[in-house]
Amino acid sequence: MFSQTTKAHVPSYVLLKYHEASAFQALPSPAFFSMKFFLLLLLKLHLGLLYACLVVNQPQLFLPWSSSTMATPTHLYPGVNLALREMPEREFNFKDEYLFYPIGFPEYSGSESTIMPVKEVAMMILMDVFTDKPDWHKKVFDETIVQKWRDEARQQGEDGLYAKILQDKLGQGPRKPRDRIVTDAAFDYCVEELRGKAMYFAQSGLIPTFDGPGNTIIKSDSFIDENLHRDLNRACYTLWKDQEGNVDWHPRSNHMVQNLIHPSMHNFVYDRSPFIQDEVVGVSNALDFMGKGEPVRGQTPLVRENEFRSKFGIGSGKVLPEYWSDRYQWLPANVGFREDGSAEFTSYVNNLHPTKFPEIYRTIERLVDRAIPAWDQCLREVPRFGDETFAGRDKSRFEWIHEAFDEDDDLWTPEFDVEEFLHKDVELTHQELRDLEEECYHDAEDPVEFDEDEYQRRMNEGLPPLTPNVDDEAMAEVKWVKYRDAILPDPKPFEEIDYTPKQSLWEKFKKDGLQIIVKMASIELTPEKPEFSDGSWHLEGQMNEKIAATALYYFDSENVTPSRLSFRMQTSSYLNDDIKAGQDGYNYLERVYGTDLGAQGGFARSCVQSYGDVGTPEGRLLAFPNVFQHRVSSFKLQDPTKPGHRRFIALWLVDPHRRILSTANVPPQQKDWWTGSGEVPGGLTDVEEARAHRLKLMDERTAEKARFHWEAIDYNFCEH
Repeated sequence: MFSQTTKAHVPSYVLLKYHEASAFQALPSPAFFSMKFFLLLLLKLHLGLLYACLVVNQPQLFLPWSSSTMATPTHLYPGVNLALREMPEREFNFKDEYLFYPIGFPEYSGSESTIMPVKEVAMMILMDVFTDKPDWHKKVFDETIVQKWRDEARQQGEDGLYAKILQDKLGQGPRKPRDRIVTDAAFDYCVEELRGKAMYFAQSGLIPTFDGPGNTIIKSDSFIDENLHRDLNRACYTLWKDQEGNVDWHPRSNHMVQNLIHPSMHNFVYDRSPFIQDEVVGVSNALDFMGKGEPVRGQTPLVRENEFRSKFGIGSGKVLPEYWSDRYQWLPANVGFREDGSAEFTSYVNNLHPTKFPEIYRTIERLVDRAIPAWDQCLREVPRFGDETFAGRDKSRFEWIHEAFDEDDDLWTPEFDVEEFLHKDVELTHQELRDLEEECYHDAEDPVEFDEDEYQRRMNEGLPPLTPNVDDEAMAEVKWVKYRDAILPDPKPFEEIDYTPKQSLWEKFKKDGLQIIVKMASIELTPEKPEFSDGSWHLEGQMNEKIAATALYYFDSENVTPSRLSFRMQTSSYLNDDIKAGQDGYNYLERVYGTDLGAQGGFARSCVQSYGDVGTPEGRLLAFPNVFQHRVSSFKLQDPTKPGHRRFIALWLVDPHRRILSTANVPPQQKDWWTGSGEVPGGLTDVEEARAHRLKLMDERTAEKARFHWEAIDYNFCEH
């Protein structure tokens, strides 16, 4: 019914209705339905076709932009001429070859991590520590030095390590094992893995760290050369001086975070910001387009609300509608590639004046050149069918546990011995003793009646309850169950890992280029404000921006204590489909994985896996996919009598599989950039209006709603 040319003019939410109607052709014959239901389906078919025909014949009634020629648009954009919440991977008719980079919002397809054993996370933390050592990539081949590392690891206490693995789990979680978590076998595995990473680092300059199956973080302290490091500092100083007298303090930061470039100012506002369908706004010509374009009408969801409200667990693809915004979007800059493969901004960076700071543009382009190989290393491309594409580790270091039953004595240490544990100094609570007494009472042939008054009296006096029906073996066994440790499996035999990227962003997307959002900030501490508090767990952007990956570079730290960036990921909530365990008998699995798996009074059961934290010293480049929830740790002044600061730049890569509207479509909106003669054109905003919109945008993007959904989905082994 629609030609390919015509389809380009039809909003996807119209095509969706047409396809929904067309889909009825594949339904069973009317014999399967009541006549009434079939007539309703037939009516929907005709209405859908009528609506679609109307769009074809009268498109100006539906298209959100003005067009007299109706030329075929080069690109279609969500929220403009595609449905804002369009997710082709959720439509029944999308192409098999549809690809995407996952995002870590609750329910997003491909956003989950394979749950890893406590021991595996401990090994990743240990390897990250070793790769922070100077010349680690050489020392790891020196057996004398490796032996020193082994001795140091054996002497280190593991309380802090275990606490880090279980951080932010609600409740206490499973008890830390008495035996070493990092065993000799685990340490030897780490050495073999580090030697492989050292060889890759020697050729690439990049270190994959905290690399679980299909998910990795990249770090390097040598990937950014001295010249680029110096030029980024110069760029920061230039922008810092440019703000003198009118500092842009980030809202709610207590005047501690100075925004030098930030996408929340003068962001795209539906029904307000000008939009041009063709990507004509560049860098050098950006100011020429100020005042041109037409606002885009905001879309209300024209899809079934219950389609988004249904929750089917992490990775189901059912992203809740509140993770989109009907009002705001950050604007990326378009990035193309020169003939030599280097990056070039083809549209202006929002909030970085395009003609006033040309050298800063060139400097950030050079940083993009260095970020791309790091993104190649950590991005994971997900298809509708078939295998995912990514570099590095594709499976756990440990064998998957297919079944485990607490009744299996071979899973525990030490072995059960009646005499040993009858006299073992294991304190049992009143409730544990009472539960044991009741169990033995029901099993006894001639039970002694339970005296509730006597039980209450002894409890009031701090005395243990009497247990006349409990025999020695039962008492010894309950002590053993409370005392015993799970035998944590050791890793599989080491296998070499291929860290070479399987694809290149440059090669894959050189035709249309990339879209990148830029942020530069300085955290300023003073004797009056000497400490910066912990951040909150968050992802970058909303679904509108489709941010696939982050690159962070820390280029200036002065008089501040070290800070770290913590990472965690969602895991599947359907472990009970993959692991066979007894009814309420999964304590062994809880010990192995470091999380409560049921609702038997424990609360550490949200489907979140801690990966650890990475240091953020000056000169470090970090890159990671936007499936990782992350937060910054607190830091403070080293010398509390002097000021200090930490300065960094962030590059956020928009998923290049799905183009979004950018600064190539939206001319600069800053009223104070207008240099033309005559009346200031419409569509420009002053600082006060831009700040008001920024506050509303921040309110929309509160981390609390994501935190609630992350913690609301939990493991459940209670029913089988």
